[in-house]
Amino acid sequence: MPETATSQSTATEADKVADAKPLEDQQFVSQHAVTIGGERIQYTAKTGRLVMHDDEEQGKPKVAIFYTAYLRDGVSSARERPLVFVWNGGPGSSTIWLHMYSYGPRRVVFEGDPLVDVSRWELKENEHSLLDVADLVFLDPPSTGFSRTAPGVDPKEFYGLEVDAAVVGDFVLEFIAREGRGDSPIVLFGESYGTLRAPAVADYLQQGPGLFVDGVILLSSLMDVAGTTFGVGVNNGPVGQLPSYAATALYHGVISGDLTTVVAEAEDFALNEYSVALLKGSRLTAAEEQRIANRLSELTGISAEYFLRANLRVTLWRFMKELLRDRGRTVGRLDTRFTGVDSDSAGEAFENDPSYTAPTGAATAALTKYLRGDLGWEADRPLLYRHIRPRFEWKHRESEQLGIWTPQLEVATLLRGAMYRSPSLKVFLLSGYYDLGTPFFPAELTFDHLHLHPDVARNVTKKRYESGHMIYLHEPSLAQTRADLVEFLTSVRTGIGA
Repeated sequence: MPETATSQSTATEADKVADAKPLEDQQFVSQHAVTIGGERIQYTAKTGRLVMHDDEEQGKPKVAIFYTAYLRDGVSSARERPLVFVWNGGPGSSTIWLHMYSYGPRRVVFEGDPLVDVSRWELKENEHSLLDVADLVFLDPPSTGFSRTAPGVDPKEFYGLEVDAAVVGDFVLEFIAREGRGDSPIVLFGESYGTLRAPAVADYLQQGPGLFVDGVILLSSLMDVAGTTFGVGVNNGPVGQLPSYAATALYHGVISGDLTTVVAEAEDFALNEYSVALLKGSRLTAAEEQRIANRLSELTGISAEYFLRANLRVTLWRFMKELLRDRGRTVGRLDTRFTGVDSDSAGEAFENDPSYTAPTGAATAALTKYLRGDLGWEADRPLLYRHIRPRFEWKHRESEQLGIWTPQLEVATLLRGAMYRSPSLKVFLLSGYYDLGTPFFPAELTFDHLHLHPDVARNVTKKRYESGHMIYLHEPSLAQTRADLVEFLTSVRTGIGA
């Protein structure tokens, strides 16, 4: 089959033939080596599909989860070796970005600055891999990557937070059992929507099978979507995005100062004067409104007049278009360091997110070639790196908190429950300053509003990096996150506080 990648949902005739075949376990094993920190590390790669069955006594296959596992050779004790399950988000996204750009033993390296040129790249050994301290399992949720459902099974059965968490949790259990890793520290690592999946999987594993994971890593997190919501009477979005707006304006030279000071000032203003002003709404006097707009302009570089016309609430879509409008440029949503060009500069919202499209081509080309050429995977259909439909058909979780129905998608309370049931569970939050998709400030505020007991709160580590949503695309941040993750995984392994 040609080495192609697609984000389309429409299946070709060849795809339909492949999907009509019964599901079966597949595994391709190969031996490799990588140098990390000057040490040559031998490892085994296992890639393939693992079939999940329904709950009936004679279970029928329902979905085959595609995975690539990297297991260090010559390890004397599995008890000292964390096993990390890694996934991206979407929902409806394969794990192509984490797999090809972050902590696996191979990664895509651009010849130039990826903010400017992504046309020239190579797949190289990854000195920033975590394989020296942990084994890694990159997996694709149903309907993404090379995962596929059984003949006659509607993929929509897996379009929802709880069913998705259950099937991913079942995969974790099955992989642990087959590899004999029941003694290993188990860590769940999610990015973006994957940070909603990770707490849900942790809760599912605790509540049903009784597996208590040891660590949860949240990279570019949004555990409560209300944290970035704009709308009538909703203030979380404007307050939460403001520090990221300020960091972005500083990066592009629209305002001046140093990052730490500017962000701190934006946070202070957001939590105090700005949040109060938004709460007042039309009760603000004209003088108060003007004063708030002036300060917002100082922090973001967007004119006070623009803020006044927007009722002091400039959505991220408008910000992305407005910040560099006079330069004929837009800024990215997932990473505001990226800039793009629209067909005209008069619109209200951007036409394309360059921070999403720029890294995609290299990742898809590299992964399809790497799996087949280096790992021996025999694909029977094209790679679905970004399955579009689930985003619009996804069944969200509605919860009840303190006796009150909360319709928004939220899993922070699931994580809190998991942490209280397992006092040794450690959590690591990694955020990028230039991420408007899952901005750092709302992610941190979510933990502040869980009101964790001090004995539990000390198990939470929060760090920020001078990068965007895909923090690892920034080489210095990739190096720093690796160092921080090594420290975290060591704390998980030893039980010592992070």
